Amino acid sequence: MAPIGNLTKAKLTIEGGEEIACWFNPKEYTIQKQNQWKIDPVTGMSLPTAQFGGGQGRKLTLDLLFDDSDRDQGDVRPITDKLFEAMEAQSRFATGTNSARPPTIEFQWGMTSTFRAVADSLSVQFLLFRPDGVPVRAQAKLSLIQVERAVGTAKSTAASRTGRLPGQNPTTRGIAGLRSHVVRDGDTLQGIAFASYGDPTLWRRIALANAIDDPMRLRRGSILSIPTLND
Repeated sequence: MAPIGNLTKAKLTIEGGEEIACWFNPKEYTIQKQNQWKIDPVTGMSLPTAQFGGGQGRKLTLDLLFDDSDRDQGDVRPITDKLFEAMEAQSRFATGTNSARPPTIEFQWGMTSTFRAVADSLSVQFLLFRPDGVPVRAQAKLSLIQVERAVGTAKSTAASRTGRLPGQNPTTRGIAGLRSHVVRDGDTLQGIAFASYGDPTLWRRIALANAIDDPMRLRRGSILSIPTLND
């Protein structure tokens, strides 16, 4: 086992320059990716036909432990509050009406970086308390969805210099550095256009940028590129 002085701590890098240190390195983390396939049986054939419907971004799930029980005045709330703050929409990333959003997040551990992502869920369980009720131990479960191509072992140079995500293709640029929208239940192109531009009638720009033939059928979990109005 390497000396404790050589231990590299994992961290979460938050868009805008802030970092959240992991007090204890995770025992494990999971990265999964899903593809959409349409499987249709064919009359008279033993095997169905399979049509690839597109891929979804990678999803990282991570458990983090925070323990401040060795101090008389220990308190884990300052660090858990930082995690919840990273889930909140922030006006500093806004470029127009109703365009505030939470920051992107990247998990890093030494020379390993995963991918720039958006947090879709966070739960914090408080496990141990001082006599006055202040929590001194907590376990956080964080789920991140990819919005930028994975880089494997190093951060994207352009993203680390500018704090912005590179364009996904030469004709598609994003809003406030985030060029993606993760589709959730109840989303419509008109609603996404209103949130992005303040004008629901501009939904065709999003449909064209993502080659959407049927605007009434959006796949939950798919990631849409959001072009800027001056493209």
